Amino acid sequence: MVAADAALDCFVGAWGFINATLTNTTSGALIPEWHSMYPSGITVYSATRYNSFIITANDTTQPEYRPKDLSLPAKPTDSIAEWATVAQHSLAAGGPFVLANVTVPGGKTPCNGGSTKRVGYGGDHKEEHHRYVGATGPSGIMHNHFTTATLPSWVDFDLSSDFEFFDDCNVHVLRTSFGDVLQTVFFNRLPEHA
Repeated sequence: MVAADAALDCFVGAWGFINATLTNTTSGALIPEWHSMYPSGITVYSATRYNSFIITANDTTQPEYRPKDLSLPAKPTDSIAEWATVAQHSLAAGGPFVLANVTVPGGKTPCNGGSTKRVGYGGDHKEEHHRYVGATGPSGIMHNHFTTATLPSWVDFDLSSDFEFFDDCNVHVLRTSFGDVLQTVFFNRLPEHA
């Protein structure tokens, strides 16, 4: 349980998206993401093991998916097509998470030293995980159970991702297998809000 607690300590806080890619694991080809390679958004992890996130298209690189004339409350004169565009390029979800198979490299304290050990990637929710060469912090598997989401099919949806921490727990990566597609998302820790 000590390793899982160390990983939880690294997760707790707010995170911004650095980049996100979808890769066809058979061909190695990159697949265009609906939110571009550089999405906007935030994800927050609590010490009580809840996670919530919102991910959207990038306001700068994809302004066509971010119409600025929409606001809440919605008006009857609003364009349904513009609201549909926002919905098609946004996802928010939240719910509890569990950390499994957590390791801390070299038995060192979290994010203090590294290992270049590589273990095979086990997609499809298997209980193995892959470490990037140079990862310096806790790694393992995160199981999310989303109890709320803007996408109805994600309500009561389970998702498992490999995770790893770098840079004194200020950067982490989540890798999620969707059959023959691998999503890789890097995050950076946002500063504490005082």
